[in-house]
Order: sequence, then structure tokens, then C-alpha cells
Amino acid sequence: MIKPGFLKAQIAKSRSAKRVSPFLRRMITSTVDQVARDHYGAAYSTKCLQASCAVYDLLASVGIKSQIVVGAMCAAEVFEGPHYGMWGGFWGNDHHVWVTTEFYELVDLSVAEMAKHPRASRADGIPMPPLWWNDIATWPSVLRYLPDTVIQKPVFPDAADTADLVLFLSGVRAAWDRQIAQGKVEDVVFTPFLEGGESMNLFHEAGRPWFAHAIVFQDRGIPFPAWIIEREQELIAAHRECRRAPTRLAAMLGALPS
Repeated sequence: MIKPGFLKAQIAKSRSAKRVSPFLRRMITSTVDQVARDHYGAAYSTKCLQASCAVYDLLASVGIKSQIVVGAMCAAEVFEGPHYGMWGGFWGNDHHVWVTTEFYELVDLSVAEMAKHPRASRADGIPMPPLWWNDIATWPSVLRYLPDTVIQKPVFPDAADTADLVLFLSGVRAAWDRQIAQGKVEDVVFTPFLEGGESMNLFHEAGRPWFAHAIVFQDRGIPFPAWIIEREQELIAAHRECRRAPTRLAAMLGALPS
């Protein structure tokens, strides 16, 4: 059993540090990730919204506020075979979904499945780690998250998808409650997150494949795609002028959960 007092102490630790504690990060993400794999199987790579909703719900269950964000994401897409890589992700007519916490962290689990996404450029893509990024104001030269719209209440055009989301979230909450009732603190483990510049250096020094290949983008100064550069400048200008940046998703908002 994971005692209520221990969880309460982890919540207090998170508030004191203004950062979700390592234990809560592991417990939330390991729960969501396992249920998502069981529920969606090979389709997990396309379920960024569902995974984000589950992270949002579990954060709320421990009293930590967050938002579900739709926007663009661009990262070095690297491969096992020849031709080291290209820019991959979701931008332009596509979109991605993630969570930002009240402590300005960014959480994205499904990005670790991006190499398996149906729109992946090649079948030999090297996966990057999941993100629990510590500061959404700072990004490395091989990765960008560019917000567009906050989702207040996810509702799919297809009622079957909405019902499936309810079922998935119910499964996540059941697994969470079961972990608290039957689990042990020392058994709560999850793969290391990409958390910031320091963790990137540690991953690179450890020879993790994605970092060994992605560093080429930095070393060669390969610029982001024009769309990403333009959108980032648009967001920076809006922030400096204390105004809301224009949406790039307006034409497709009717097809997005809202």
C-alpha cells in the first residue's frame, strides 16, 4: 500500500519545489503509459489527446492544476539506417497534444511512440524518450513545442470515440487506485524522462541512440522547417506585446476536440 501520508508529502514537496516530484512523475506516467498500451496497443502513437487527458486527470487527483494544449511539435527524426535524419513531428495541417502543469512543465508520453506513428517517414526510426520537461520557456536546438489552443473539454465528433475516451480514463483511474491500495513505493518505476538540458547531456553521455544521432542537427546548425521558425517568431512577438498569438488551427477547429 502507498500510504496517504506519503502521497500527501509528495504533493507538499511538489508545491515547495514548484515542480512535480520525481515520485509523482513516475507514478502518473507509469500508470497512464501501461493502461494506454493495454487499451490502444499499436495505435498508442496516435493517441496523444487521450494520453494527455489521462495525465491531466491524475494531476488533478493530487491537486495539481494543468492544461491540455494543442499545437505544433518538431523534433529531430533519426534512423537506424543511412541518411542520419530529418525534421519530424506535427505542424502545418497537422497538430499534436500535450499537457502543461501549473509549474510550467510540459508532459508528453506519446512522443516516445512517434517513430511508430503512421506518418513516420521511415520504418527504422529511433524513438526519443517521453518528456516531463521542466521549463516550457527553454528548448534545445533539436526540439520545439509551439502551443496554439487550450482544450477545455474534449469532445470528439464521433460519439464512439468519446465513449472510448471515457472507458480509457476509467481504466487509468482504476489502475491508479489499485496502485495506491496494493502497490509499494519502490515498485513505482518508469523509463527516464527527457527533463531539460542536463538530462539531454546525461542521455548523450550514456550513448542513448536518439541523442547520438540528434546531436548532428545541433553540430551542423540545421535550421528548423520554415513553418516552425515563423510560428515561433509569431509566439515570441505576441508574448513581448502581451497579446494572444493568432491561432494556426482556426480552419480545423471544427475537427478538433474543444
